[in-house]
Amino acid sequence: MMTFSKLSPFSAGMVLVVFFIILITFIYNMVRSMILKRNRLSTCVSVVAVIVTFIIFEILEMHFLGDFLIGFELPIIMLLLIQMALFILAVTQQYAIGKWERSHISNMSVKEAFDRLPTGLCYYFDDGVPVMVNDAMQCISREMFGKSVTDAELLWENLSKSETSKLVQEGDIPIVKSTDGRAFSIKRNLLRIHGRTLPEIIAVDVSTEYRMTRELESRQAKARRLNSRLKALLGTIEYVTMNRELLSLKTALHDNIGQSILIAKRYLLEPESVDKKEMLKFWRNNIKHLLSNEVEEWEFPYYVISRQADKLGIKLQITGELPGESRLIPVVDSAISVHIGNVLKHAGGNECRINVEKTAGSYILNFLNDGKKPDNVIIERGGLKNLRRDVENIGGRLNIYTSPEFRMEIILPVEDSNSVIWGGVS
Repeated sequence: MMTFSKLSPFSAGMVLVVFFIILITFIYNMVRSMILKRNRLSTCVSVVAVIVTFIIFEILEMHFLGDFLIGFELPIIMLLLIQMALFILAVTQQYAIGKWERSHISNMSVKEAFDRLPTGLCYYFDDGVPVMVNDAMQCISREMFGKSVTDAELLWENLSKSETSKLVQEGDIPIVKSTDGRAFSIKRNLLRIHGRTLPEIIAVDVSTEYRMTRELESRQAKARRLNSRLKALLGTIEYVTMNRELLSLKTALHDNIGQSILIAKRYLLEPESVDKKEMLKFWRNNIKHLLSNEVEEWEFPYYVISRQADKLGIKLQITGELPGESRLIPVVDSAISVHIGNVLKHAGGNECRINVEKTAGSYILNFLNDGKKPDNVIIERGGLKNLRRDVENIGGRLNIYTSPEFRMEIILPVEDSNSVIWGGVS
């Protein structure tokens, strides 16, 4: 009967190699079972398999090297069956461990899942020593600061301080922008685990939301500008409409007077063909319109600009009486328009106040608002520059003060003539 000791050196060596591979496999299975913390039975089976395989391998190795005096007389068939059984057991253990790992949560599976998260996470002790840092947070740290996370407290300081050049503050939560255009929302929480405080840093990729927010803000700003222009245009349309209605009234009155003259002429030529009472009634109505001193609301000075302020959402408060002289009305009207425009564009307010004081020889108008005061020196251009020219052309003065609040002062000369006084708009 063929035994191991009677095999050729090559055949005996092949048997030893196979046993060695089986031994290594059992050792690997035992280590994995311990790391995954499987049940005791599985771990014990792995340990016993390692011991049995190791003993058989050592006996065969001694026989192969000739160090064992007693011949190993186990039939080779039996030895191969034992080898086959151990091989099948090792493969079965491998499969069972893999299946168990896929259906159970282990330390390794937690770490793998932790690293695959797109959200950057970092847990550390109070002294800054990292406990767990996933790959996403490591990438953010390397991209922003050129190094991996070794001091988590320093990482938080760098991310949260405003001097970081790539940081955009959004309320209380910093938004960090990377060089490739991505945006991360950074937040820190304090966790309490087993009686110990464990800080947690979270970096969430908000690139899409950040981009959409900026696009929305841009569109809102554009919509506000268009809305202001449309409201101003509506005010202009209303002014043009009133002028057209006034022209229609004047044309109608002119036609009525012309008809009155034709009727009177016909009465003088053929008295019998004209109803005298109707002719006199027609004439009285026309004369009544010509002699009427009643002023319509739309005929008051500054009516259009006050309506325009209402349409723009600006509350216009006037203390005192605005000038009613025909020479001053266009300048004051322009000043109110410029003031409303500046409040909308620069001050961000919604209330315009005009204080009017009349002295013996001048009007003193002070323009104020409830918006923010200018941060820098005011450079006169556009409407403000044109307003100064108009004021000075009629002998007035324009002064601008920025402390303690913005105030535009206009001083206009008083004319000695009958004028229409208009004020009290709110």
